[in-house]
Amino acid sequence: MDGTRKALPWKKIGNMNCTIPRAKMGTKITQFGIIGRSRCASIFAVITFLMLISAVRGGVEKRGGNHISLVQPILKIRGGASVPPSLAELVDETIASNRKIVVVTGGVLSGIGKGVTASSIGVLFRAMGLRVTALKIDPYLNVDAGTMSPFEHGEVFVLDDGGETDLDLGNYERFLGVCLTKDSNLSTGKIYQYVIEKERVGDYLGKTVQVVPHISDAIQEWVLRVAKAPVTKVCTLASTQTDTNKNSGTPKVLPPEVCIVELGGTLGDIESMPFVEALRQLQEHLGYKNMCFVHVSLVPVLGSPSEQKTKPTQHSVKQMMQLGLRPDFLCCRGKEPLEP
Repeated sequence: MDGTRKALPWKKIGNMNCTIPRAKMGTKITQFGIIGRSRCASIFAVITFLMLISAVRGGVEKRGGNHISLVQPILKIRGGASVPPSLAELVDETIASNRKIVVVTGGVLSGIGKGVTASSIGVLFRAMGLRVTALKIDPYLNVDAGTMSPFEHGEVFVLDDGGETDLDLGNYERFLGVCLTKDSNLSTGKIYQYVIEKERVGDYLGKTVQVVPHISDAIQEWVLRVAKAPVTKVCTLASTQTDTNKNSGTPKVLPPEVCIVELGGTLGDIESMPFVEALRQLQEHLGYKNMCFVHVSLVPVLGSPSEQKTKPTQHSVKQMMQLGLRPDFLCCRGKEPLEP
């Protein structure tokens, strides 16, 4: 072979006759000519860019007459993705005010110390100069703790507004220096009573009331309302936690900046499933930048010589992730400090 290119036979393409030269290895012959590797890469880059522009335009959502030019992954981080109309105003207010929600959950066993962990986290926020409030979620069907036996559930803590609540709210008030209300304690019985009363007066317009979305949306609404409700501060914190109105000279109570939510019971219990699903949806609505999860677990010490076992915590985190929640922080409880 002399290496010279030979012309291919005449080939009719459409209504025109042309000579197609022999191409080198790695090129593709089309009716438009020869396309080399570099040109193919350029065309592929252009097509990819056009697809990206199309995806960005497709991710633009229109809600309440305002265009949000953010694609879905960014919305999941910053909040504002697929919010139900009943929660849109509360979600927008929470995101606009840069309010954060910290959820404390527990695994392995009950009574592991979620209340003390939540209170301690609140103290750290207070030391940073932030305004903090708290909400305790109890999965039992009782409307409140007032009719429960103290031998079975512990002492009842009575709030200033007369609410009979879980004893954890006493820890919250002492640690955070605030005076909470009866809405700061949410139970399964209370949220079902709230939804049934709305159904009786026709608020759902004849729709079939279900756990999802009606119960889950009601839980999210309750959490967001408590998170933004100003709480009365004790006198020792009045100077740092209130703002003075220049016109009237009276102190103005400011809304909280952080809300600590404690989910009672143990993750995986069937009675707490509606709350778990509601919190999962709430994190998608608010965004991962505005809501996080702290999981309290157990690290037992067994054997001789003693050895720390992390398998209970591993299974607890696995159970949590199967429910759609991902812990951002782990608080491990044990007899000894954790080994590196």
